[in-house]
Amino acid sequence: MQTRMLRMLPNGNYLAPHLLDFAVKEYDASTGKVVRSFATDDRGRPRRDWPFTAIRLGNGNTLIACTNGNRIIEVDARGKILWSVTNEDLGERLFDDACGAQRLPNGNTVISSYHARGQQVKLFEITREKKVVWRYSGMNAGFHHFQILTTNGKPLKNNTWK
Repeated sequence: MQTRMLRMLPNGNYLAPHLLDFAVKEYDASTGKVVRSFATDDRGRPRRDWPFTAIRLGNGNTLIACTNGNRIIEVDARGKILWSVTNEDLGERLFDDACGAQRLPNGNTVISSYHARGQQVKLFEITREKKVVWRYSGMNAGFHHFQILTTNGKPLKNNTWK
């Protein structure tokens, strides 16, 4: 099953990305039963859209980083994909094993690339319209996840569920 980046939700349930199951599952903390499940293999399993990080957004949707598939998706409570982004959408190869993602208060999304090395892009921000705002290429190795603590020098509010 290979669970990654498990998170407790404000309601006490757990949100668990299961890599090789191609699904993010929400578990009831008191019973252990699956409350809902979001499939990530809509493009076919050979694309390897393995979920690595899943974050419940303030609007109830769920943001999912699909690692080897190099894709980020946002799904509603029923699992319908409302938004997605890939390298093809950006017109360049910024994704390289997209393990982490965070939605900012302005609606933009920051994404990490774990397999990026050397001067490759390890972290970047995009708009809902899939335009690149900035990119970070420092350090030699990529990283799984991150947490944006401030934008424009002001601390983010309600930033505990990232």
